[in-house]
Amino acid sequence: MKILCLGDSLTYGFGISRQDTWVSLTAERTKLELVNRGINGDTTGGMLARFGDEAAAYSPNKVLLMGGSNDIFVSNSADSAKANMSALAHQAVALGVAPLIGTPPPLDVETLRRDWAVLMDVERLQEIGDEYAAWLRRFVDVFGIPLVDFRAAFEAVPEGEQKQALYIDGLHPTPAGHRLMADVLCHRLLERTPESLRFGA
Repeated sequence: MKILCLGDSLTYGFGISRQDTWVSLTAERTKLELVNRGINGDTTGGMLARFGDEAAAYSPNKVLLMGGSNDIFVSNSADSAKANMSALAHQAVALGVAPLIGTPPPLDVETLRRDWAVLMDVERLQEIGDEYAAWLRRFVDVFGIPLVDFRAAFEAVPEGEQKQALYIDGLHPTPAGHRLMADVLCHRLLERTPESLRFGA
């Protein structure tokens, strides 16, 4: 089974080595073929624009879709992310590729780069991120899409040094953060049979 992982820097693994990304770690643990097609700085609009070409190039059985952080960062809104993630899921089905949807990890204010505050209202960004994650959870429930809830795993870690160790800069995960994400995905993949990982309208 081949899984295309389509996303932004949270999928690519900004700031860490290729073998330490959650994509690589999951492939190693599960012995499945995972293709990392995260692009640093990409938006869900960019993901949507390139999805057809990516699917044609790699012929995956499944696609793990995770994006939206950059949409929110740039526009202070999750509207485009919602529309594009919905379109991505439906296009995947049209192409015969079973979708999974990942929730991006939350911001960590304590470790967030101070210079980014010039471009964003951090508190508002947190609110939008929470609302977007809640919408993704409702969306997958409605359409029967498997959810890979990375965000919930990060939120379950107690505040303080343990949580801060998961972030490079308040947004991008450290190797420890990627190990946590790999734990979540491995559990999700191994708890279900291939037949149950199907989009259900």
